[in-house]
Amino acid sequence: MYRFPTVILSRHLHRRKLSSTTSQPLELPLSHPIYTIWGSNTAVGKTLVSAGIAASSLLSSPSPIKFHYLKPLQTGFPSDSDSRFIFNKLRHLHNRNPYNSRISISLSNRVLNFSPAASTNQVKEINGFVGEDGSDSSELLCKTLYAWEGAVSPHLAAEREGFFVEDSAVLETLHRCFCEVVESGVGKERSEVLCIVETAGGVASPGPSGSLQCDLYRFVLYPSNFV
Repeated sequence: MYRFPTVILSRHLHRRKLSSTTSQPLELPLSHPIYTIWGSNTAVGKTLVSAGIAASSLLSSPSPIKFHYLKPLQTGFPSDSDSRFIFNKLRHLHNRNPYNSRISISLSNRVLNFSPAASTNQVKEINGFVGEDGSDSSELLCKTLYAWEGAVSPHLAAEREGFFVEDSAVLETLHRCFCEVVESGVGKERSEVLCIVETAGGVASPGPSGSLQCDLYRFVLYPSNFV
């Protein structure tokens, strides 16, 4: 009997410190929950789950929300961009419901690093605003950390396009993004800051160096030393 692929959503609410593989330790307090979304193969719903969580958080909260969406590894770029999908979907969902006009959201989508092949005719940053302009607006911050043009596994795309990325570089970049999550939550309540990390496949899918993503992210998303 055919079994559908499973999208695994895991929540990390531990107060923890990053591994020494990063440049400096980072504590993620209880007030800043981080979710990671895994799912083997493409088109199994990882990005739809991310968009649903983002929409539920940003369009139903009575207070301003900072929502961080992180896509560490993206292939098939720029024709395929999960962070751009989240950006466009949230803008569309906001505009289709008249009730949401009272909710103001600042939206941004950034691509931090990309291969030479993926840089052709691509946009590094998109910004937008929906709703009534005001200082108390929520924020949707979407980031793609590394992107390749080929719609294949990251390790194959890296080899074909000559854009190799070491595991340590991915972790350092993700570490900096987590620092921004922590900084954005200073003085805010637990429910006012949320972060989603959407992986490129399942736990046994390879990263750009060829190592399994469960090993690649182990010290950042599942560190062995808890504080």
